[in-house]
Amino acid sequence: MKHATQVALIREIFRAMDRGVPPLADHIACNDVSAYTSAARDARERDVLFRRHPLVVGFSSQVRAPGDFLTEDLTPVPVLVVRNAAGDLRAFVNICRHRGARVVEGCGSGAVRFTCPYHAWSYDTDGRLVTIPDDFGFEGLDRGRHGLIPLPVEEQHGLVWVSPEPRGSVRVGELLGGLGDDLEAYGIASFVHQETRVLRRRMNWKLVSDTFWEAYHLHVLHRKNVGPLFVRNLALFEAFGRCHRLIGVHRSIERLRALPEREWSLVPHATILMNLFPNTVLVMQSDHAEVYRIFPAPDGANESLTAVSLLVPEPGPRWARTMELLIGVVEQDLALGEGIQRSFESGAIAQVTYGRFEPALEHFHRTIREALAAAPGGDARPA
Repeated sequence: MKHATQVALIREIFRAMDRGVPPLADHIACNDVSAYTSAARDARERDVLFRRHPLVVGFSSQVRAPGDFLTEDLTPVPVLVVRNAAGDLRAFVNICRHRGARVVEGCGSGAVRFTCPYHAWSYDTDGRLVTIPDDFGFEGLDRGRHGLIPLPVEEQHGLVWVSPEPRGSVRVGELLGGLGDDLEAYGIASFVHQETRVLRRRMNWKLVSDTFWEAYHLHVLHRKNVGPLFVRNLALFEAFGRCHRLIGVHRSIERLRALPEREWSLVPHATILMNLFPNTVLVMQSDHAEVYRIFPAPDGANESLTAVSLLVPEPGPRWARTMELLIGVVEQDLALGEGIQRSFESGAIAQVTYGRFEPALEHFHRTIREALAAAPGGDARPA
């Protein structure tokens, strides 16, 4: 983030603090509970947002050298990402073309070939089928047409995006808009993946995302841990196309009032959250970054899987406590969210309401509705 932008944001923060009122949208907004419970809506989201849209599947630090690879099973199509011998990043459907087994599991380094554990068909790092044991039984098979199915892939800002649709595309710069400048300035590309944990909860994936998009709850739900660090109910929102940024303000920002503006820096005194549409939340802290990739579970609209990842400047054991702290905060949100999901499924209420200081929530759900309507087979009616 450019220094001039930081100064402008800090000025806005001080104005809001002085008047005792956060920035407000023009009006309150509502969202239908069916967005979290409808089977038809769930199926549409899986098709448009999770199969046709590029998704973050991992981190550049996991695949820096030739032979480094990662796999992802949370996506609707199992994904394999590998750095080939030429240093290019390649992505494939992680399914053997023989009988459909997963070709490889987990992450690793030094790969030259990937050998299916079922019948030992093997593929090189460009996805070519190179070995068929007892190949006399497959006379006439065109090996050139039986390699791993390639997927579009792109890496920017230390993140790896893949399109689960082989005929799709990945245009990260277009997707991020102005947020790309922020990510570049933060230097996340130089960060290293420390750890990822996957949390499964009985709640719609959007309910998980909702927990990030307002500061209103911090001094209530999180009053015994992170809440006291923040200025009460103060957050700055800005949209970047379908993505957006929300800045939660730390009480320590008061220290900047005594400094000249040329010495102002926002990051040490704020938690900066970015929604990377549709399902990734990147949280920039003063000394590390957190990435939350939120998916619908295979079971239906009321189940979600959240991959919680910690990115750090230098890996090491000291980050274990940081991971435990952030998981503790997230668990509070998820426990409450599971109760909200049950409330929605009871049929007792038809809508939820977003206050004028919750514009990020309105933007998040509106852009999802717009994306569903704009995709082939959609219409302009909000679900």
